[in-house]
Amino acid sequence: MTNQSEFSRLLLKTVFSFMTCDGHISPKEVSFIKKMANEKKDLASLDIDQELNQMIDLINLKGLDFFDDYFKKVKSATLTEEQEILLLESAIQTITADDKVKKEEIYFLKILRTALKSPDQKILDKFPKIGKDFIHKDALTDIYIKELYSNYFKQKTLPTFDLSQVQDISDSVDFGTGSSE
Repeated sequence: MTNQSEFSRLLLKTVFSFMTCDGHISPKEVSFIKKMANEKKDLASLDIDQELNQMIDLINLKGLDFFDDYFKKVKSATLTEEQEILLLESAIQTITADDKVKKEEIYFLKILRTALKSPDQKILDKFPKIGKDFIHKDALTDIYIKELYSNYFKQKTLPTFDLSQVQDISDSVDFGTGSSE
């Protein structure tokens, strides 16, 4: 089993990857990631600003290889079903934080799905609205997975990301979590 510190970093890298996979960082996504960091015990041990800055530097240096490394890390991690569902949930919350789900984000979700071992029915039960858009692992042959990768990675370059240009609007966004502060 992956230790807690490794899982925390993988969870944060999941959110970051889904935040950047469409080539754009939305202020709502940054607000979401910071809100999530404050609320999830899984991320309590991390210095979020430092981790984000390191990932920004890394993605700017590696480009699309950053995502390839991320998927390899997910595939090689020994995760519990609960941890896998948490990764998916965090990914879905990230791509829906800006109120727009782009096709690149669905491709990305499909690729993440191929790296996880959780049964389709568990995912459908947990995510009835969006689950059908990225499951059916039994239909995911090696050729299909390679096609998913190539469809996503057709975009040859990523922009240079700079978090300092994204305004933090965390206090003005209602994420509908139902928590009262």
